[in-house]
Amino acid sequence: MSEIRYYEEWAMNAWPCLQTQAVDGWLLRWADGYTKRANSVQPLYPAHLPLGQKIREAEAFYRRLELPVIFKMTEASEPAGLDAELEKRGYALVEPVSIQTLRFGENDLPQPAHGEIELSPGLTKEWLSSFLAMSPSHAPHKETIRRLFAQPLSDCCFAALKVNGETAACGLSVLHGGEAGLFDIVTGPAYRRRGYGEALILHLLHWGRERGARGAFLQVLAENEPAVRLYAKLGFTERFRQWYRVKQEVRD
Repeated sequence: MSEIRYYEEWAMNAWPCLQTQAVDGWLLRWADGYTKRANSVQPLYPAHLPLGQKIREAEAFYRRLELPVIFKMTEASEPAGLDAELEKRGYALVEPVSIQTLRFGENDLPQPAHGEIELSPGLTKEWLSSFLAMSPSHAPHKETIRRLFAQPLSDCCFAALKVNGETAACGLSVLHGGEAGLFDIVTGPAYRRRGYGEALILHLLHWGRERGARGAFLQVLAENEPAVRLYAKLGFTERFRQWYRVKQEVRD
């Protein structure tokens, strides 16, 4: 359980939000609706207040913000029995996520097959434009993304893999606590299944190791089979699962 809490804390520190409110061992994160991990209850620590009271407080917090009520769950979530209680209260289980890690050895990282890479320590207009073009569902959150990464708290690397001057894949790595986290890895539709995503990831892994990282960390949807196969090929292994519980609102 301590390992799960370690990586849950690591992920929160590496991936920013705009506001956090503490409620008796739970952390309620808010980032204007951008990503579930930054807009959900993190039930990490032992609690003392009645469970029903805490759930009502969390629901009130997100409803004031006009956001869905979401809990980010693991086997270590506090208190025991929380998942069953949320299910009883109408919270649906969505998006099981595989938490995976990779340990760096001396010479175990292959060189990327595609070498035209642009690396930046900060968010650039070019990177953000490429990311949103490849992930159009994130376009409404453009300004929020800018706010989140205006002053990153950790060492960051925004990477764009180029093919004939065009961005084929892009992603982000965050160096924190001796590990390099991978986030927002995406490949353009015209460049998929051609090794560009793998090359981008390898560039980010080399970046992290060169800066002293002992290993890498990522979160991948368990149902995303192509991504899971790619990460397995690179040597990542699953450490645990997380999932979300989302309140199903009853409408008249």
